[in-house]
Parts: sequence; structure tokens; C-alpha cells
Amino acid sequence: MVLVRRSGDSSSRMLAIFLASLVLSLFTATSASAGFRDAFEQYNAQNYPAARIAAEPDAERGNPAAQWLLGTIFLLGQGVDEDTVLARSWFEKSAASNYPPSQAVLGRMFEEGIGGTQDPHAAHNLYYRSAQQGYADAAYLLGRQFYFGRGIEKNGNAALKWLTIAADEGNADAQFLGSKILLTNEIIQADPKQAAIWLTEAAEQGHPKAQLLFGSAMLTGLAGTYNPDKGLDWIRKAAATGLADAEVRLGDLYSEGLNGRPDHARALDWWAKAAQKLNSDAQLRLARAYARGRGTDRNYETAYRWASLAAIQGNTTAADLRDKLISRLRPDEIERADRAVDAELATHNLTQSGHSS
Repeated sequence: MVLVRRSGDSSSRMLAIFLASLVLSLFTATSASAGFRDAFEQYNAQNYPAARIAAEPDAERGNPAAQWLLGTIFLLGQGVDEDTVLARSWFEKSAASNYPPSQAVLGRMFEEGIGGTQDPHAAHNLYYRSAQQGYADAAYLLGRQFYFGRGIEKNGNAALKWLTIAADEGNADAQFLGSKILLTNEIIQADPKQAAIWLTEAAEQGHPKAQLLFGSAMLTGLAGTYNPDKGLDWIRKAAATGLADAEVRLGDLYSEGLNGRPDHARALDWWAKAAQKLNSDAQLRLARAYARGRGTDRNYETAYRWASLAAIQGNTTAADLRDKLISRLRPDEIERADRAVDAELATHNLTQSGHSS
């Protein structure tokens, strides 16, 4: 059984988040006419209809920055209905003028198939053209594509090359992914010292995944420094942002015992936060806790519900636990729990498809 999103475009939302993080860094005097300056000021003031009206004349005349701004407005649905097709059209016009920010965003749209056809090779070319002009965010996207081999052949050395360029320019995403590489011997000999430098910068910029990785590395000394107190502090900061993996990790630490004192109730609270985000690891942990009565009263029906949610997402360990719990429940309890599972999926705009084994 698998999960299917019933409506909406998660890739589009992911790109919107990526794009929104770039907006304030893209305004340069060299590409700004007086009309675009006014449009961008209106945009920063969140007066999106006025920004769109002010940008349109310059965009129609071929100003790539104005075209980029209109693409951004339509992609994010700011003051207008979200229109990824129209957004992509404006980014294409801007990218044709060799405008690096639009090349990077358009590349992501090609990679994800947002607003038109999916073409990872076109994405690769756009990332490369943008990165060659010194645009750090494109260098990150290029390194990321090489690392995961998304639509192109995986190349670890090329990935690290471009990630290093972006990381040295302060791109927190590149610093995080580059650090993951440098903490192992996966591609080159591990370099914990450089990993720690990048993780420090990314964590201090508020990058949740970097905070989690840095904190975990400090707990083990993997990044060259063993500092469990500071490591725990970074993990708490990551969890406070709502990062589900950090919430699971913090729950695990409370369950194992901070300073030798397990706190199963607090562990349960953190796992519950992650479980509500459909994190199957957290859901499995909750199922076990309720089945054992650890940190809470024993409740086989609730345990079955959490195990079912994790099993639907492909967690085979949770599926085994769910099947074992069936013998402890009455038919009406199973039916009630299954209804609760469907309701939980509905809150995430998801439905079940396929058949459980």
C-alpha cells in the first residue's frame, strides 16, 4: 500500500520555498531600471499587485530582472492565482537573456517538471550556465544534481567541486550537503575539520538539517569535536524549527537517557510532533511506546493506529508490529483505528492506494 497525494503539487511548493529564500539576494543595480526598482520595492513591502503592475512594462520590453520578478509572483501565487505555466514562461524569457537567477529557478522547474515537461538534461545545462557566471545557488543545484544523479550520471568529484564553490560563497544548503560528504570516505578522504567549518556556518545561518548533523557529530566527535552539551543544544535548535528528523532524534535522546536519566514522557512528546508530519520512524516509535505502556498508558488501539500509518508508508517493521497487534484488538477497535488512520491521511491531503500485504 502506498500514499497518493490527492491534489496539489508538492514539487511546486518545494520550489516555491527554494525561490522565496532567494528573493532578497537577487536585486542588483546593474539589472535594475527605475521601473524595476519601484517594482522590487513594492514586492519587498509585500504589495504584490502593485509590484506586478510596476514590473510588467519593463518585462514586456525584455528586462530580465523584471521578467524574473513576474515569474516569481506567478510561481508563488503572490497577489494572483498560482500559475506555474505562466511563471515558467517568464523565467524562460529571462533565462534567454542569460540572467543567472532565472536560469537557476528555471533549471529547478525543468528538473521537477513544474509548469511543463520534465527535462533533467535541460536543467543541468541551465544550472551550468548560471553557475559559470558565479551564481552560488546554481552551483549548489549543479553539485546536488551530480551527487544524487538525478537525470544525469552520478559524479561524486564533480558534485564536491560545485558544492565547494557554493559553500565557500556561504550557501547553507551546499555547506550541509558538502559536510555530509566530508564526514565520510564516500568520495574522498574524510575531512572533519572542513566539515565542521561548513556546518558551523550553516547551523549559525539557521539551517535545520545542518544543525541536526552538527549536533549529532558533536555527540560522537565525528566532526573532530566531542561536546555533548553543545551537540544537544544544536539538535534542540533543529527540532524547534519543526524538522521531523530532529524531533525524532531528540525523542531518542530523551528515551535513551540524557545524563543517564531516561524521560519516556518527553520522548513521546517529541516523537508525536514528528509523527504528525507523517514521519514513519516516529510513528513506529509511538506504536511501540503505546504497546509497551512506556511514557504513557498502554493502549493497543492507539499503537495499532500509529503502526498502521507507518506501515502504509512502507515501514516493514511497523507492518509486522501492526499485524501482531491485531490479535489484541476487537473488530470494532480495529475499525475505529482504521477510520482514524484515514482521517489522519485526509488532513495531509493524502489517500491510500494499493493493497496491504
